[in-house]
Amino acid sequence: MDASNPLTSFLDFLNRGGPAMWGLLVLSILSVGVVFERLFFFSKQHSNPSQLLRDIGDRVSKDDMKGAISVCDRERGMLPKILQFGLYRHEKSRADISDALSIALLEQLNTLEANLAIIGTVAVIAPFVGLFGTVLGIIRAFQDIAIKGNSTPAVVAAGVSEALITTAAGLLVAVIAVIFFNYFKSRIKAYNQEMIVSANKLAEMLHFHNSGAPIPTELYRPPGSAPRPNSTPAPAPKPAGPGTT
Repeated sequence: MDASNPLTSFLDFLNRGGPAMWGLLVLSILSVGVVFERLFFFSKQHSNPSQLLRDIGDRVSKDDMKGAISVCDRERGMLPKILQFGLYRHEKSRADISDALSIALLEQLNTLEANLAIIGTVAVIAPFVGLFGTVLGIIRAFQDIAIKGNSTPAVVAAGVSEALITTAAGLLVAVIAVIFFNYFKSRIKAYNQEMIVSANKLAEMLHFHNSGAPIPTELYRPPGSAPRPNSTPAPAPKPAGPGTT
């Protein structure tokens, strides 16, 4: 076998670490797979909730609910689906709309955290798998001493090498898993907060629409668009009576 071959060198490294190294290899493959799956998932989420709300607000201000729903159909990610859930209930009261949006948010929360427990589990157990390999390496070192009848460095080197390799590999796998676990947790928290704020803004927007009031802020309405006129007409001025100047 060619020692210069990277695959051969890697397999050699795994064999020198003993059986625990193969367990760590499985754990690292699992965590890497979840990391790529979560990165792909978050790349598909909507990145500009303010613009999405403006587009929806533009249709709502024109009483074009079908257009507002179609805006959500065109966009990708969970947030448009949640807002669409509220738009289908636009004729309800603000409390009913908020309750519907809360249900949609809770349903999507599990999707945000999908497979994250695998990375958390790897982060916890990888050091213990490495420690298990360390114990096996020390046992091997003592067995070699018993067989050879002496404790020279040449006799114990293989066992100590196995112990140190698995310790280092277990810590490395755990550190990488912890980094990505915390990264995804922070992204989930930020995205969940973003969805809650957007859902509340949509409920407020539909409340103003249902009450016949214009949408009050440019946050929901693109600049330059005219506000929806109030449904209650202003009273006509009284005609001037006799003797008035």
